[in-house]
Amino acid sequence: MAERKRAAEKRRRLRKPVFIASCLASLPLLPRAARKAAEMEGKRKGFEIRQFKLTARDGTRLSAALYVPKREGPFPALVMVHSWMLSRWQCHLYAPYFASEGYVILAYDCRGWGSSQGQVSCADPDLEIRDLEDAIDWLFEQSGLPLKEGALGVTGISYGGGHSFLIASRDPRVTAVVPINGWTDLRESLLPQGSLKIFWGLLLLLTASWATRLNPRNALYRWTGVMLLRRGDKDAFDEDMRRRSRIHDVEGIETPMLIVGSWNDDLFEPNQMMRFYERLNAPKMLYIANGVHGLDAGFGPRGAGREIWLLTRRWFDYWLKGEDNGVLEEPPVRLHRPWKKEVEAEEAWPPPDVAVHRLFLGEEGGVLKMSSRPRGGRGEAELKPRLLTAATSGPSVVRPQALGLVVPGPRRDSGRGYFSFTTAPSKRDFELLGIPRLTLTVEPLQERVQLNALLYDVPPNGKPPRLITYGTATLEGLEPGRERVVSMELVAADYLLEVGHSFRLTLSGANPSFAFPVFGRGARIVYGEDRCALDLPLRES
Repeated sequence: MAERKRAAEKRRRLRKPVFIASCLASLPLLPRAARKAAEMEGKRKGFEIRQFKLTARDGTRLSAALYVPKREGPFPALVMVHSWMLSRWQCHLYAPYFASEGYVILAYDCRGWGSSQGQVSCADPDLEIRDLEDAIDWLFEQSGLPLKEGALGVTGISYGGGHSFLIASRDPRVTAVVPINGWTDLRESLLPQGSLKIFWGLLLLLTASWATRLNPRNALYRWTGVMLLRRGDKDAFDEDMRRRSRIHDVEGIETPMLIVGSWNDDLFEPNQMMRFYERLNAPKMLYIANGVHGLDAGFGPRGAGREIWLLTRRWFDYWLKGEDNGVLEEPPVRLHRPWKKEVEAEEAWPPPDVAVHRLFLGEEGGVLKMSSRPRGGRGEAELKPRLLTAATSGPSVVRPQALGLVVPGPRRDSGRGYFSFTTAPSKRDFELLGIPRLTLTVEPLQERVQLNALLYDVPPNGKPPRLITYGTATLEGLEPGRERVVSMELVAADYLLEVGHSFRLTLSGANPSFAFPVFGRGARIVYGEDRCALDLPLRES
């Protein structure tokens, strides 16, 4: 009996590694499996798939797939760009949704990815964005298909979303775009306010090892040297980031754009989408979903992505097919309400009934507080970085909040490496909706300092605080002992603070999600009167 139990336990221990090994071994077969699935779906839904190679202007051969409806044209057309690490077969999750409705779809492997030649260059305008233009050239000049004039759209998730932002108004043949979980500011995506996202950085670099062909001169390795080792040509790095970021010339974009982001995307935060949307002068809509990076839309028009892709199709139907479907007569902003677990419309962004409430950081009776009026005179608190602290932003990449989980905060308002300012219990419900902004007066004790701000909901019943949002900033070139005023953004959020609960702002000198913690003496935070303040966009609920 004991022998049989030991044998059964041994088999159970072996199952997990065998399962993982089987999954890894099957990865090379996934593109072929996706191809077969696409062909079968085409037979059911009335389109065919053609495989071919298109040649970029520099001679690089790119693998491509064309989805062609089995009906008479002329056809509106879409170019779909896949996500980082994936290939054109990712687009099969949503391309049939459009091909079955009469769209011609062109999907191709970006250089370095899938079975395309070349090396990934992370959306270099002179390489990968030109590849996108070359794909458009092939579609109109060599495909031989009857295409509708002035009816071309571009979309994609994550990496494809970045391409969609960058092609807008660069190529006049592009009629409308839908960037999904893309970036508008690549530098802030990787180095938010100077703090490196270590987990995202390593993940993106490691998964691109095939696409870079391990060429040490590849841009990704040069950027790693600047961001991680702080070596290399910083000016060239800044220029690379600027050329790949559409936020710097957003006012010049005239292409109609439906922008999709997510509250819990901590690679391309919703802040980017909101700032871009506010400055965009073209016809526009904004959709903020709930999930982690690319998750909601990633599985196509299924589950959480159903409403996103339905709106995307209506957007393209209006601009490419000329259908009078009323999409522009609807509220232009749609937000997932995490506390309601549903999507609701807003008439504008920011909503007109959301007001900025300024809370001042001060001290009263030896207790650090936040209030709507300045409290006390000048006060100081030393913020010394500690790698292991109870105040952190929680796991990166997969945010627990996207799964309905809570990131708890420390029960105490101060401890090793952190201290906090807390409001009085709220007398009514408030919805925090938008981007909180923090202004601090800092006396640095060394030339390089990292500041981390964490905003918590403190319940009245003794339960641990719940993280609402967070922000970070790494300052360099400081003069020790000389005060300076620092402004920083926290990640945008939609959160309901219920009556009787309090806001708590916790300041920390380190956060494991951002590398590297700046060890040393840290800094002093100088508060009191109007020296430090937190601006919260609130709506009475």
